[in-house]
Amino acid sequence: MAGVLLRTAGGTLLFVILLWLVRIDDYRVAGMMLTFPMLNGIGLVAAGANAERLTKAMLPVITLNGVMCFLFAWILTASETARSHPALMTMLAVLAWLGVYAALEARNIALARNATMTAFAAGCALASLAVTYWLWPACASVPAAAVVRPGGLAGVMEGWVTIGLFAASLAVVFGFAHRFQNAHAAIGRLAALPMVPLFGLYTVATVLGPDPAALGKLETMRSMVLIGWAFALLFVVALSRYVMRSAFASSSAFNRLAALIAGWALCLGCIVASAKIAAALAACTGT
Repeated sequence: MAGVLLRTAGGTLLFVILLWLVRIDDYRVAGMMLTFPMLNGIGLVAAGANAERLTKAMLPVITLNGVMCFLFAWILTASETARSHPALMTMLAVLAWLGVYAALEARNIALARNATMTAFAAGCALASLAVTYWLWPACASVPAAAVVRPGGLAGVMEGWVTIGLFAASLAVVFGFAHRFQNAHAAIGRLAALPMVPLFGLYTVATVLGPDPAALGKLETMRSMVLIGWAFALLFVVALSRYVMRSAFASSSAFNRLAALIAGWALCLGCIVASAKIAAALAACTGT
């Protein structure tokens, strides 16, 4: 059990460092960060040689998370009633997520082959581009650039609830993996628990509720949620293959951790760059 606690503490420390280092000052970036593969990545690195087995079951749940975040944000933009009742919206999202997750678990739904994972991630990335282009909002009348979440000590102190939820998610994953070491599919699904993005959506809806410019900000945030989801899928597939191969090659855990951090940095860079590129292509550079 000490190993579970140490892994949970180490993973939580990495999350705190992310909050310290990353300042989010664009609503498009905030939307893509909802599905940032933080928990997924830690779960895969911990899985070692079983990383790809986890990923086959993880990808459907990541897809569920991406769709849920997109629909949550879309409903907030479409309904004033939803914007007025963020707690109810969050509760309904949780119930819907649990219903689909229970079906995935009961039927043990997972991708069948390694090649299927790549095709699935690539297909989802193309679909996310198409839907994002189709539903791209008009240039907002309010600036998209704003301090959505500060970095540094302020970001850590402001995110204390998020840190607690992330630590709880890690404890669930590592505790279950410790108790049921061969239940790779179930562990993979648990490593995609969306407690942090759900709370993030609830927080945004609550903070922006009384804001007269809430609709424009929410539309801007919603516009690129699916792009962030596509990055998460591609990241997970690539990382799982590296982790599995490095485990069989007897590479050190430090090398896998370094690859994880490098992957997170690359994913974050892609998120920031894609927000700027999309805004420029849509002639919204000034917002």
